[in-house]
Amino acid sequence: MPATLRLGASLRILIGGRDEYAVEPGRSVHETLVSLGIKPELVAMVSVNGEMQTKDYVVQEGDAVRLLAVVGGG
Repeated sequence: MPATLRLGASLRILIGGRDEYAVEPGRSVHETLVSLGIKPELVAMVSVNGEMQTKDYVVQEGDAVRLLAVVGGG
């Protein structure tokens, strides 16, 4: 059973506009980001099943992983 990766709006733009991906479990969030072509340093927040995690978290079957990008301004 795959896990679901959901991307915030600014991350969607980087990889073709899709907001949800099915990803295979067993890799860290960091490794998953790299495989999708997203620079890990662009991600500010990782939430797995509603709980904050780090990019070192290893994705498990059925996880719902939500990613939000770094926000800048000035």
